[in-house]
Amino acid sequence: MVDPFLVSRRTFLAAGLGAAASATLSRGAEATAAPSALHRYQDYGWLRGFSVVPSWGARIEDAWWFYNGDRFREEVGLARSVHANCIRLWIEFTAWMASPEKVTADFQDAVKAIGESGMRAMPCLFNRWHDMRFDYGGTYTETLFRDWQPQLEYVKALVAPLAADPNVLAWDLCNEPQAFDLNSDVNKKEFAWLKDIANTVRDCKALQPITIGTMFAGNIETFAPLMDVLCAHPYATDEQSLKQKIDEAAALRAKYNKPLLVNECIPGCLDDLRRAECARYTTQHLAAAGMGWMGWALREGKAISTRRDRYDGNGIDSQGFHPFFTREGKLRAGLEFLTQQPSKLPPWQAT
Repeated sequence: MVDPFLVSRRTFLAAGLGAAASATLSRGAEATAAPSALHRYQDYGWLRGFSVVPSWGARIEDAWWFYNGDRFREEVGLARSVHANCIRLWIEFTAWMASPEKVTADFQDAVKAIGESGMRAMPCLFNRWHDMRFDYGGTYTETLFRDWQPQLEYVKALVAPLAADPNVLAWDLCNEPQAFDLNSDVNKKEFAWLKDIANTVRDCKALQPITIGTMFAGNIETFAPLMDVLCAHPYATDEQSLKQKIDEAAALRAKYNKPLLVNECIPGCLDDLRRAECARYTTQHLAAAGMGWMGWALREGKAISTRRDRYDGNGIDSQGFHPFFTREGKLRAGLEFLTQQPSKLPPWQAT
């Protein structure tokens, strides 16, 4: 989710200044990217899915400390009712470190559950977006200046057993890393941290591609050398702004000659019908652009932005209430169009 407190800096970087700043540190990192043999596609227009922090979790840690496979399967089933084919599955080192063996086993069960439903998982291994009031966990700036070897062990524990599992569509290393101007020590650390994570995933011989949940032009360019598949989060509260963001993403796709997908999009709103109209044109334009879409978030729950009384600032009229399904498991009003069979099917269903 886009942090409203960073809008001015993001606007600055989107003008192209972020790309110049990133060139110095990231030059040469391209050589570390190895081609993947599983789930490599040039066009992602068929991508259709949701980010998931299960409804029982107020924080990412809760989702795993109180993991329930039956309840998880029930919630994933909601996504299939609107023809989703991918679930972006959030997890975090701080959740895993409390009970590595149990959380690893539960994570594997969640990936299996997604596969059982005919979808694919896109694990998101770290989160760097933080709400200023009701944060739901992740990695913090001060962590970047500590010993991150334990985090690399966490990555190995999750990735290695699933390195050739077709139920994993891609490895999303981090949601919205905050590195923009790579002249700063903090941002250099963040890039180095994610570069080590990317190398660790590749050392596990993962056959699936690597992406990073980057947001817009400057942020995408900073981390493009580490990714096999570029990623954008084109949140837009009007159709013209969305088209502009799509054009910017398409230009980067051509510049780096890499495919690009969207694994987070569609701003929230307290008004169901206004949110639904935004969802309609967003999904249509992104599918047509070959980028696909994954909405944030699947179901109303306890976490910030998944409950009406605790929404974030990233939304229509700054009302970031994002779920597609209510607490009772009902599709929010106006979203009935999502129950129609999509024209594009994922490659594992198209044959």
